[in-house]
Amino acid sequence: MRTTFLLQVSLLLSALSTVYASDGYPVFSWNRVPVSAHVGLNKGLTPEEYKFLADHFNFITFTGGAMDSEYRINDTISFELLVKEAASTVKKHNPKAKVLAYWAAEFEKPHHKISNAFFPKGATIKVERNSKRTVNIFDTTNEDVRNWWADVAGKFVHEYSCNGIFVDGATAFRPGSVYEKKLGKAKNDAVRAGTISMMEDAKKKMGDNSLVIFNPLHGPQPGQQFEHALGWRYLSASDGAMIDDFDRAANLHQMSKEYMANTIEVMSKAAKNGNIIIFKAWPGFTWWSDREMMKKPHDEIYRVSWENITYPLGCFLVGAEQNCYFCYTWGWLDIHGTFDWYPEFDKQLGPPKGEAIREGWTYQREFAHASVFVDLEKKTAKIDWH
Repeated sequence: MRTTFLLQVSLLLSALSTVYASDGYPVFSWNRVPVSAHVGLNKGLTPEEYKFLADHFNFITFTGGAMDSEYRINDTISFELLVKEAASTVKKHNPKAKVLAYWAAEFEKPHHKISNAFFPKGATIKVERNSKRTVNIFDTTNEDVRNWWADVAGKFVHEYSCNGIFVDGATAFRPGSVYEKKLGKAKNDAVRAGTISMMEDAKKKMGDNSLVIFNPLHGPQPGQQFEHALGWRYLSASDGAMIDDFDRAANLHQMSKEYMANTIEVMSKAAKNGNIIIFKAWPGFTWWSDREMMKKPHDEIYRVSWENITYPLGCFLVGAEQNCYFCYTWGWLDIHGTFDWYPEFDKQLGPPKGEAIREGWTYQREFAHASVFVDLEKKTAKIDWH
């Protein structure tokens, strides 16, 4: 009888630490730090790299990069073929993996590299963002544009082996944005409403179990209400978001402790509301903010990244809820750390024993196999694994 009871307890604990979502969400587990990958395909990855992703991640986003002529169709580079190869290859190794395709909503990014993504007439508006940069933004007030964009999203799921889309620039047309200044309030508001409608249309065309994850969601600025935080109102039109700026480029500027506390809170609040949250963490530098670091051997960059992981990981853990994922690189390309692994990711974590206890700017939180302490004012953290 005792053996049976212990077995039942063991099975119950296992069920509590691993969640199988029935709505198309990735399999989530507290057994170890829940991690996500976001990586540019460039010319396509190697078999070993695809195997690495499949072995280490259940949640992966593929984006573009410089692509090879092997993937050209009538002189148009096909991001679709790359994504299809990547998603299907990963799923051969890991059928549980959920794969997203990068699909920007703001302006042309990989779109001109999509072989069948011929823009409808009047698809874009040329906008001079600043003296050095002019972009072609999508005019989402045009129904043909919304239909075209959502149709391609549907193909990612139904033809290219993906589970959904990663919508970059979804919040670009927020009140007070550079686009509002260039387009005028009325047009900017209409484009913003069109973008949200376009995301909802994409969800319908991809299917109920598909995923729409947008970028970015930011913590509210000090004194700002949550409903006015960047991206908060978009959560109702999606399955979740990426928080992309927590302590980003810290070697150039320091974020306030108030903002970092709000970022931790926005992750927790959004996840408690049932959203997937990708917490994009940085090792104190990025590929663009520290050019001298990028000139160093990869082993040296990795060493510094490993030395710096405790603080962002601690901040993630004190706020993480079910369906929160930690993504840790110094950029978006394959050479920016996606294929580096850290000992912390192999340690047993276990479910949290409760929410974090906050005192001033410090947080403490207990997990089954880890004790986490974070000090936002000093920007330090300690994780005791046990």
